[in-house]
Amino acid sequence: MIGVLEEAGVRYVVGIPGGHVGQLFSSLYEHPTIRTLLVREESIGTAMAEVYGRLNGRPMAVIAQGEWIVGNAGRGLIEARLGASPIVVLTEMTDAGPLSHHGPYQDGSSNYGSWDTRQALDAICKQVFVSDYPEQAVQHTQLALKHALTGEQGPVAVVFRRDSLAGRLDRDRNPRLYPTPAYLPVRSTVVDTVAIESAAAALDAATRPVIIAGNGVRLSAAQSQLAALARVLDAPIVTTQSGKGTVDETAATSAGVIGAFGWPSANEIVANSDCIVAIGTKLGPVDTGDEHPGLIDPRRQTLVQIDIEPLNAAWTFPVDHVVTGDAAVVLEELTRLLDPHDRGALGAARRVAAARHDGPPQPSGDAASTGTIEPRVTIERLRAQLPSNAVVTADAGENRLFMMQWFRTGSGGEYLQPGSGGGMGYAIPAALAAKLTYPDRTVVAVCGDGGFGMSMHAQTTAVQEDLPIVVVVLNNRALGWVANGLGRRAIASHFADFDHAAIARAIGCDGIQVTDEVELDDALARIDDLTRPLVIDVRTSMNVSFKDLMSDFSAIDRRVSGY
Repeated sequence: MIGVLEEAGVRYVVGIPGGHVGQLFSSLYEHPTIRTLLVREESIGTAMAEVYGRLNGRPMAVIAQGEWIVGNAGRGLIEARLGASPIVVLTEMTDAGPLSHHGPYQDGSSNYGSWDTRQALDAICKQVFVSDYPEQAVQHTQLALKHALTGEQGPVAVVFRRDSLAGRLDRDRNPRLYPTPAYLPVRSTVVDTVAIESAAAALDAATRPVIIAGNGVRLSAAQSQLAALARVLDAPIVTTQSGKGTVDETAATSAGVIGAFGWPSANEIVANSDCIVAIGTKLGPVDTGDEHPGLIDPRRQTLVQIDIEPLNAAWTFPVDHVVTGDAAVVLEELTRLLDPHDRGALGAARRVAAARHDGPPQPSGDAASTGTIEPRVTIERLRAQLPSNAVVTADAGENRLFMMQWFRTGSGGEYLQPGSGGGMGYAIPAALAAKLTYPDRTVVAVCGDGGFGMSMHAQTTAVQEDLPIVVVVLNNRALGWVANGLGRRAIASHFADFDHAAIARAIGCDGIQVTDEVELDDALARIDDLTRPLVIDVRTSMNVSFKDLMSDFSAIDRRVSGY
């Protein structure tokens, strides 16, 4: 089975030995081309695998004991399932053979007195295989790779019964074993000619087109094809939350993130467009302001949707032109069919410049007097310090909204956040996977103190595996979204005052706590010359909340022609 991973080009295995999968880890010892990464808890492993799959388009393997894959690792698997990241999970059910029906210790065989490994994983994985004997275990590993990578990608699990790992292969018995590459999908370059020509005609005829880029652009590695389409069409680009990072947000033709917590410029440009081409996005409620008709309305706008999964197209809105296929392939062909446009006053740069840029209100309190720094100041100073091609990961909670509003991804940069499942504790393991992918680039994780508390032990993996990432903790000593949402009735939402920099130093990282802008600048200056992981604990104010960042769709309603 480890040979199957090697044949498929799997470069990393992440997890924790335990139960029957100890035999797989023993076999990894004989395959040094696969780097094995030890984490301290299974959710760190699946979060790393989700981001690695998103950035690379190929799976990392997660290997761990069955009940802890189910009990601990769900966060990364849910994110991968909803966000279409390929992962292969190899696990087991700790069954005890002939006594499984008597519910022995840790048994997950689904017999009376035990729990059901397959059913639990089936709820959060794209596909689950259960292997009963050795030949099946090998082929299931091959099929797991096939399912994880085919169509809309996702996490696939193989659950091994004891006998499938303890037995010996019989190469003369069916099913016969064949080389792994024959099972792997080949990228399709086929595009429906009629559908794409119809879409091109609609875009040529548009007066105020706009492009919405989703996570599918990243999964297809179609960033350059997206930029080429925007140039030929002379149309502004906006992104979904998960699509943030697929375009240069400092460019004159980029209007930012759409949605309930999006940029005013992005929402206004989409609202006033006459033709929308949506690429690699389901156009879900989080990105469309709960399908607010002032933003997207198929009664007054022509919709073109490009997706590799046919079921995702015309799911939330009726669509005039559906093109099914790999985003990079479709965009290249679509660009070839279009006539180059120069829309003059209605061109991309002019429309972005004319759109509203009145961001969230300035904080009302005086952060300096309380020994804290405003989140906006922290994020803008961070952005100024980073190279344009830096990789930045964000966590869940209010800190993610702050980053969506105030962080601008540069040319060649990358930005990742938990935009599907949306769980806390994501940023640090995401940064570890990003550093594995881009070892020569600066990688920064931004999280709140709540998310840091959930995943700070991932820093031990960063130290052990020599992955010098930066972690910026926006430390307001609270679960900001919860505390601000509950208001006067806030409960179970405030933390004691912890020094996260000191915790980091105890783990083996460098750690700095800052309370003013001078200290912040000094700490950020160290990003350029890292020798080991660095944690910057920034004491931030709570003068701005998620309520201040919510988009004002009523203003859009008044401006949309005919609405």
